[in-house]
Amino acid sequence: MDLDSFKSAIAREQRAEVSLLLVVRADWFFRSSVLGLAQCRRTYCHHLILEFLSVHPAIVGGAIPQVRGVGSGLVCGLASLAKSLGMALVWGEATAHPAPFYAKILNVREIADHFFIRGKALTRCEREFREEFLAET
Repeated sequence: MDLDSFKSAIAREQRAEVSLLLVVRADWFFRSSVLGLAQCRRTYCHHLILEFLSVHPAIVGGAIPQVRGVGSGLVCGLASLAKSLGMALVWGEATAHPAPFYAKILNVREIADHFFIRGKALTRCEREFREEFLAET
């Protein structure tokens, strides 16, 4: 689903729960054209749930040290999407392995089994996406 279709679905039905898949691609990445992805869902309350985030194992494992920022780009990109759609909250579940990653991005000491991106954190993530990731395109 592209962004226009997403917006159209919400306009047709205010309480629509709509899924989307955000994919980071790079033709130059020799292992796969997909560097990472985020599976999300818009709730009937007009929030965004991050259901699943994945970054290519070669990037996470450090085998390709020159590729960085895919996971944070996805999270901050979701914050940017949420802000552009007037959503006040992005939330998700964290397991033990990615919890420190989310804590770092959200600039908090610790993440339990869930996290919430709202208020100042949402604004900061959206700004970082614009400044760090959109500036490179």
